[in-house]
Amino acid sequence: MSAPAPVDEPVSREGLTLAKVLRFLSLPFRPHLLETYMAVNRFIEVPVDQLKTDGVQGVLIDADGTLGSHHVREFPPEVVAHVDKLVDSGLKVAIYTNACEDRFHQFKNISIVKNVPPKPDRRGFEMAMKNFLRLDDPNRVCMIGDNFLTDGGARLAGMRFIHIRPVKGNESFIHALTRELAFRCARFYFPQSFH
Repeated sequence: MSAPAPVDEPVSREGLTLAKVLRFLSLPFRPHLLETYMAVNRFIEVPVDQLKTDGVQGVLIDADGTLGSHHVREFPPEVVAHVDKLVDSGLKVAIYTNACEDRFHQFKNISIVKNVPPKPDRRGFEMAMKNFLRLDDPNRVCMIGDNFLTDGGARLAGMRFIHIRPVKGNESFIHALTRELAFRCARFYFPQSFH
């Protein structure tokens, strides 16, 4: 068994991983892991008051396809404002992306999850919750993202998942294809979650 990466060394989280392949293959056979707490068209439609009412204390947010298009370096002002609204409401917020982490200068006082296993690895979500949100109860945390394959891995850790329709942009064909197949699987099992 390999040792975990030291905290001061960056961990590459992009590309194909065993955890992603296994999650993709298991989706049709473990439909409960596709259950969606909420589905909205755009990130700015995530209702802050409902999160608070439902007992959510911490939010992990994907970047690519959720806050903006893939590998974008400037995010729309309304997206930045909505992240600020989450923070101002008292929620603990961190950005958890598998892509490069050096482009979030617009988000003040927001932790960027680093040096954890890549999504959808359950351990990455648990480390993000404990080390970056400073929370211990996964029932009080939700992941906001566009991809059931990666971001939806939060369900493996017992967290809630909010699905965002992906922001179109420069992404690989295989990424778009696997994301779409995972979405169709979720919609098949839980059609009531999507309008």
